[in-house]
Amino acid sequence: MRYTQRMNRILSSLVLLSGWLLVNAQAGSQSAPANPQLVPYTSQALLFAKQVDELDPNNVHDLYKVFVVLRCRDVPVEQRKALAMRILTGDYPSKPGFEWRASDQRYGLFVAALVALSYMHMDDASLLSFLEEYLPKWKRIRQSGSGEELPADLRRLQERVSPDVALARAVMARLKAVQAVPEVKSAADLARRFEVMLKEAGSSRAELVKQYEEFLEAERQAGIAAWATKSPFPLYLVQEYGRMLFHYAKRGMDVRAAVTGDDALAKAWHSFIRLGETAREPALLVEQLLSSKGRDTVLAQLLVDEGVRVVPLIVQRLEVAKEDPTKLSETGMGVSTLLEVLVSLLGKEALDLIEAWQGSDKEWLCRYAHRAKEWGQQGYVFGFYPSL
Repeated sequence: MRYTQRMNRILSSLVLLSGWLLVNAQAGSQSAPANPQLVPYTSQALLFAKQVDELDPNNVHDLYKVFVVLRCRDVPVEQRKALAMRILTGDYPSKPGFEWRASDQRYGLFVAALVALSYMHMDDASLLSFLEEYLPKWKRIRQSGSGEELPADLRRLQERVSPDVALARAVMARLKAVQAVPEVKSAADLARRFEVMLKEAGSSRAELVKQYEEFLEAERQAGIAAWATKSPFPLYLVQEYGRMLFHYAKRGMDVRAAVTGDDALAKAWHSFIRLGETAREPALLVEQLLSSKGRDTVLAQLLVDEGVRVVPLIVQRLEVAKEDPTKLSETGMGVSTLLEVLVSLLGKEALDLIEAWQGSDKEWLCRYAHRAKEWGQQGYVFGFYPSL
């Protein structure tokens, strides 16, 4: 499957999280010990951050390493912001002689950088001036025909980035809302921000519901082809408000009153809220993964975002599960996903932790544990969900 198709389906799948969260609600109600014994681990994200200019994002394994740098809290936030800005302006990759050969990776890197930057500006509208400067440039290179002669600076930008203009517009609408309502003390302030977002989008809630449902239906019927005929802007606007709800729910705020009604938008946003409430405590993320029957890339991405501070907790829960297999699903896929998280955070330091699971009698767990070890030995990491 082409990378662009996979990336775009990732972007649209967030609205379906409601059912997933309900299935996992029972597992999430069990809390693991909050303070496992601390063990010093070295973060791969910091190593990748130092090596980032030597990586080649045409190679998907190097691209995944850039994703880790953009999202993992082990890397200082200002360093992550700077990298994201370099990606969006075409200043990264900067390796001498670099040329993009993989258009899918180029688009995926742009989306991941803009989403990461959005998260890093939840209460900071300072990014607006940058987006206001670059949005016209991104529009121009997107709209230019094959025979159109662009100015030199735009030709270079066109060679270096594959912008998602609709996503940039949605991020701008949310930042305009932050500018208008700079402080959030309650769910009411979030609701006020959403009203500003609607105004910036030139839409009403009823119109947004209609556009959102039409886009999802078009994608359901036509798949990736729908993205060429219908703008994903309604989807992105819903997701940007959802990310804001997730952010404040994770911080411990009761944000449920910021969502009213029972339409498609409300259902999507309640999913973000429940996910944020779960993410408050990494132990709940680990417990839900342990009982997962499939490869849950949402929970895995949230654990990678937290960095090496979650490693002792994961190791502890894996040791308990090894002694008591009733903690696992019948497939054991949650364990294999946690092993992939360890590989992404620790690299070869995770290999000894993986070996204990390679002889599992669960076929899929055994198979994926072997793959996790192989990737760790080769210095690879897992991409999970960089557009979450």
